[in-house]
Amino acid sequence: MVKHWFLNVCVATALLQAVYHAVRVLVSYRVLALGGDAVTIGVVTALFSLAPLLVAVRIGRAVDRRHAAAVLRAGVLLTALGVLVIAVSGDLIVLGLGNVILGFGQILVTVAGQGFITLLSPPGELDRGFAGLTLGVSVGQAVGVPLVGVIAAGSSDGGGVETTLALTVMGAVALAAVPFAWPIRERPQPAGPPTPGDRQSVVSMISTTGMRPAVFSSLIVLASVDVVVAYLPVLGHEFGFSVLLVTLLLTARTAASIVSRAFLPWLLTRVPRSRLLVSATLCSALPTALLPFVPHPAGMALLLIVAGFFWGIGQPLTMTWVAGLVTAANRAAALSLRLTGNRLGQVLIPLAAGAAAGVAGTSSIFVITGGLLGTAAVSTWRAVSTS
Repeated sequence: MVKHWFLNVCVATALLQAVYHAVRVLVSYRVLALGGDAVTIGVVTALFSLAPLLVAVRIGRAVDRRHAAAVLRAGVLLTALGVLVIAVSGDLIVLGLGNVILGFGQILVTVAGQGFITLLSPPGELDRGFAGLTLGVSVGQAVGVPLVGVIAAGSSDGGGVETTLALTVMGAVALAAVPFAWPIRERPQPAGPPTPGDRQSVVSMISTTGMRPAVFSSLIVLASVDVVVAYLPVLGHEFGFSVLLVTLLLTARTAASIVSRAFLPWLLTRVPRSRLLVSATLCSALPTALLPFVPHPAGMALLLIVAGFFWGIGQPLTMTWVAGLVTAANRAAALSLRLTGNRLGQVLIPLAAGAAAGVAGTSSIFVITGGLLGTAAVSTWRAVSTS
């Protein structure tokens, strides 16, 4: 086992998450360049999230059986392969295939990274581990998208967005994770046969008291972030904001999440965990719902900073919540179940938001999302108040 395993996991996560978020933006431009439309973008984007729904829990089982290192390595290689396929794609079918491969790579990397936290963290240090891991996710988000934006802008000739060079660079970034991901090892499997009843079924895990509110809170937070990222540009266009201004507003949200994740261990020593869990959705509900009614950049930035700060708290705490509801032998599987819920939310909620926008306008998306966050807050409060 490498001495600095935690740093390696966080650095590899940051590099690979930069790739995932940047390439997902580039894929939309690539679809348009290949003759696709908004519907095609929706289908190709769904392929990224839908495919992992079928295998997430099985990957978690493999990690629980001490195969996290192999899973992480396979995820890194599939990530680089997926980016390469997307970069050379000359039609929408190949592009869709590349996005499927990239989605599989992402779920492998995510489950393995979370699995290493549960397998190697000292007792009582899961919160610190998940805070560091999700901090790497936020840093990757904050760096990857602006980087490919600069590269794509510099390589385009005004007749469309040129994505090949930016995709090639992201493939190199994925390979840069190899020196960090490859040395990590799990602790040896304890001697002796597994105890009967160690392995919990999916039905058993989802029926565990607190599991459904934990998964619901997690998926609502992640889907809310996706909705804001997808539809803030539309709202900004209606308000007359430039692309640069909208990008800065989204960056403010990401920066706030970085801050909250960096200070989460400190916050946990001063604020009860139950209050922080509830605040992740409760304190972001109103700022999200108010976004369409504050058509001023400074006001919107403040709302996004507040929402981003509490969203940053929600993801690592729900990881610890889920991991604590099952036995140690089922933690990676339970976290994979949480990821399955996240992916389902990322597919269904944006689709529902798009349908709502077609009927009631863009503003309705943010109001509905705020309402869902409020519902998740009530669900979380009921769960933690009775535990």
